[in-house]
Amino acid sequence: MKNYCLFIIIVVALLPSCKKNETYGESYSLVFLPRKVIKVFIAPGERIYTYNDGIKKLNHYVTLFEDSVTESQFFISILSSNYDPRQGFDKNYPESNPQTTIMPIFYPSFLDSLNDPIPSVEQQIKMDYEKSYQSSSNSGTASGKAYNNLIDVEYRTTQIKYLAISTLNTTLFGKYAGESLNDFFDIVQYDPPFIVSAPTERLVYGYSSMDYPTSIDEWLSLLPLGQATMYLVPNKKMEGLPLDVQFVVQMETTEGLFMSDTTRMITITE
Repeated sequence: MKNYCLFIIIVVALLPSCKKNETYGESYSLVFLPRKVIKVFIAPGERIYTYNDGIKKLNHYVTLFEDSVTESQFFISILSSNYDPRQGFDKNYPESNPQTTIMPIFYPSFLDSLNDPIPSVEQQIKMDYEKSYQSSSNSGTASGKAYNNLIDVEYRTTQIKYLAISTLNTTLFGKYAGESLNDFFDIVQYDPPFIVSAPTERLVYGYSSMDYPTSIDEWLSLLPLGQATMYLVPNKKMEGLPLDVQFVVQMETTEGLFMSDTTRMITITE
């Protein structure tokens, strides 16, 4: 009951910042959730496709509940935060059919501890979101995301200087365990979809951007603040399938904090 009352107070406080869309009569409010990067996580996932008249339309990134996944559906997510987002995972979802349930990988809590905000970054994100929102509204093709009344915007306040993906014990893409696999993975989605360059606190990619960096090295070259979530897929065919693999992520901040995480063992099949 206490948390519910606190939630109501927060919502009421945010109401004056809601925006009204004249075309659709919908409103939204951005709720910024700034967090330092003190933890990093890596998780395997499964891409599930939806079709319309036999044509592939959408690509959903979902939790991998099973211990195996086909190469064509495999991806990994990398998350950074100031707490363990797996503590907020809805443990009832595995009872559903993971082949048909479209869901986020993790559920960060709305009221988890936040860090000091960066006002200039929040202002840029807000302006960029409004620009994207107005553009989609005028075209009549706005995404459903723009029409949530309350929109959580996770962003990180710590600069990242190093990020590497490797395997724990398995040779993959001709690389031994522990060697970097960065060149063999493409970043296919940022969530939320913006990138901030830390030294200038400038939004270099945002909601209204069309093309984003696809390589880890290109992303690092922007001297970025950490990303809440990135989705990556292999860009080269894997040899010797099936393979039992544990993936490792290593990350270092400009503050000198070194972090790592390892997935459970999964089997990647043809």
